[in-house]
Amino acid sequence: MSATFRTLPLIAAVSLATQSLTVGAQQLEEVIVTAQKRAESLQDVPISVSAIQGEKIQDAGIPNMAALADYVPNLHIADAPVNTNIYMRGVGSGNNQGFEQSVGMYIDGVYMGRGRQYRAAFLDVERVEVLRGPQGTLFGRNTVAGAINITTASARAGDELEGEVMVSAESFDGRVVEGFIGSGLTDTLGARVAVKYRETDGFADNAFLGTSEGGVEELSYRLSLNWQPTDDLNVNFKYSQSDYERTGATTTGTVFLDAAGRAENVPNRSAFADTAYNIMDVFFPGYQEQTSREFEVFKDNGFGRSQEDGIGIGLNPDSSDNDITNMVLNVDWQVGELTVTSITGWSEYQYIDGADVDWLPLQFISRDDDQTFEQFSQEIRIASPGGEFFDYVAGLYYDQSDLEFQRQVAIDTNFDGLFPEFLSIVTPGNPPPEVLPQNLLFALTAGAYDMNQIARNHNYQLDSDSWAVFGQGTFNFTDTLRLTVGVRYTEENKDVRSTQFLSDLNSGLLNESDNYFLHLIQATSFNAYNYDYTQDRSTDALVPSFNLQWDISDDSMLYASFSQGFKSGGFTAADDGEPGDLQQGTFPCAPTLPDFTVDLSACYDVTNPNDQFEFDDEEVDAFEIGGKHTLFDGGMTLNWAAFYTEYTDLQVAIFQGIGFVVENAASSEILGLEVDALWQATDNLRLGANFAWLDATYGDFDNGPCTAIQLDADPLCGTGLPGATSNPLSGEPTLYASDYSASFFWDYIRPVGNSMEFFVGGEINYRDAFNSAGDNDPIDVIDAYTKTNLRFGLRSGDWEIMAYGRNIFDEEVFMQSYDTPVLAGSHSRYLEESAVFGARLKYTF
Repeated sequence: MSATFRTLPLIAAVSLATQSLTVGAQQLEEVIVTAQKRAESLQDVPISVSAIQGEKIQDAGIPNMAALADYVPNLHIADAPVNTNIYMRGVGSGNNQGFEQSVGMYIDGVYMGRGRQYRAAFLDVERVEVLRGPQGTLFGRNTVAGAINITTASARAGDELEGEVMVSAESFDGRVVEGFIGSGLTDTLGARVAVKYRETDGFADNAFLGTSEGGVEELSYRLSLNWQPTDDLNVNFKYSQSDYERTGATTTGTVFLDAAGRAENVPNRSAFADTAYNIMDVFFPGYQEQTSREFEVFKDNGFGRSQEDGIGIGLNPDSSDNDITNMVLNVDWQVGELTVTSITGWSEYQYIDGADVDWLPLQFISRDDDQTFEQFSQEIRIASPGGEFFDYVAGLYYDQSDLEFQRQVAIDTNFDGLFPEFLSIVTPGNPPPEVLPQNLLFALTAGAYDMNQIARNHNYQLDSDSWAVFGQGTFNFTDTLRLTVGVRYTEENKDVRSTQFLSDLNSGLLNESDNYFLHLIQATSFNAYNYDYTQDRSTDALVPSFNLQWDISDDSMLYASFSQGFKSGGFTAADDGEPGDLQQGTFPCAPTLPDFTVDLSACYDVTNPNDQFEFDDEEVDAFEIGGKHTLFDGGMTLNWAAFYTEYTDLQVAIFQGIGFVVENAASSEILGLEVDALWQATDNLRLGANFAWLDATYGDFDNGPCTAIQLDADPLCGTGLPGATSNPLSGEPTLYASDYSASFFWDYIRPVGNSMEFFVGGEINYRDAFNSAGDNDPIDVIDAYTKTNLRFGLRSGDWEIMAYGRNIFDEEVFMQSYDTPVLAGSHSRYLEESAVFGARLKYTF
């Protein structure tokens, strides 16, 4: 895409802003946000904020945060088979479950610190505010890249009965039913109930299984209560539940090395990789061509050769089952001129994932995760009335959370019977499969270890508590000039226990095995070991912020800000990695004869982690200048922000062929520009555009993670050991950082007769290419794409009927690209939604 086209939204916005102010007198509605813990006009808030109203979310059919990211400059949120990637301005947390999120999400004021919580469906949302850049003072914990503030609709005491019902039918047998009903039960008590059900069969075809991939079924509901016993006291309680199930995963192979490519690029590949490649060559010679077809995958999802007899490896087929519960009690108490606010939050989730992580039509590698999370939080704030020389907000914050998961990674070296069949085909004379070695382990150990399946089992428990005191004050020097100063002091403590044991079919895959060959093979081929680590850490930080704001007129203001932030360190949740006494991929232990068992305690200290087990705090310094302008007598808004940000000890988690590595990249430097424009062109036509330019690079990362081809040439690449090679990434782009992103959107309404109106609207969302793998392998760069949405319909009184389409030109878009596990040199990608068309009927009362 040409540079000229990329800058069109910015050029259009600037040209509109410079036209004569007599072009139109239509006015935009004022947008109210709470980005500074007060209800304020968006145009008065000196922060780069995008505010998306609930009506827009509803009309555009945006189901969750991942879909909303298309509409927000410099925001990337994408689900993947085993993680959710959340990045803002090129900074995020990757997929290590020991990480806190760099982009903090707050639902009705309650902090949601885990990526899995981003998967909950949008339900009865009033608005979503996306605050870009560090928000370390008022939003606090770990918001080094930004904060997302979701406000859901509330019950209101004393109101009349109201409600809404919407029913939609979509492509791929999609069905959506949602609505709410609310009423004031008494003059002082109100209630509101909202429900949403969504189901779809999935948009990708699995040509191997003959099924659809990515099918979703979700049910969400919320009960809201509002009690206002006096004019000075307002109490809101909300209970939300979201159940989300996904069947399969829209992952497809994109690069699969043929024999010549393997010989050239990965000549030192492991026996596991070589065997899987050779079996694929014999039984699935058309695999590469098969997966090159758009919206098509070719994999077994853990069922092996037959889906009828159930899964053949692991605990669950490729799927995800998520249950998320949130509760919040919000109390606003007017004490004289002061407002005292208490927000008590409780959140929990559990998910069970099964992942066919070889992404092949082979029963080879599976991963199962069973994770639970519980969090309690309490915030108390006091706010001055506003409008004084000195306005302030101050408060205390505390949260405590418990994270626990069990993970099993299982490997089938019988390949559901394909291994002996393969040997029969390639062995001279073609002896029958039953007289040949039944698995690769038998062949590797000359018959000493005959085991079809082996596994590693990881248990991780992390207990965290955090408390903070914060304050922000604004000095209103004149009616047009003000200085805001903020500070937050935080202390965090974390305790972890991370244990792992290896198993096989003799012991049962959920029970520990002491077989020498099992431990030898897991160590040397997969860098997996028995261990039992118990660690704790404490950290504290004082982060200030400064913001100078100048109202150059009643309709225009400029601001400049400096802020710091930090994200606490922790402990990796990856299950691979050598203990501290050993070198990567080695197993110097001796077997106990004659039964070939092993006494690990006589070989290494299972309680001693390596240096990568703990990672450090991440810190940030951010500078920003911006402006917010209201033009055409209130008919247009034009907002912009330019920023420069430096990150130190950036936390990164990178997949390296057989597992994940956690590192603190030395630094990163990020600068960019964001522009938002909205214009009520006529009474009937509203136009909007946003544009972002981003330059996000590693400032000092000389020992970055290595690509699969580099690791094949040097297994110690990137370890920093003497004589080891490296992959310097200094000056290279960070993850999910598109140079350009832009959106253009429109809504048009035209009366039809006396009581009906026709409406049409849509969006064009563009995102430039970006890196999606931490080793910056060019194979894993996601190409630029444009997605177009369209909707139109009729409404009259209480009724509305609408037809709509998402990604109407059916552009194949990928969320993420990564090394195919074990098969060094090959790569897989995760698909976004294809074109979806539907119709919706809405009734309001």
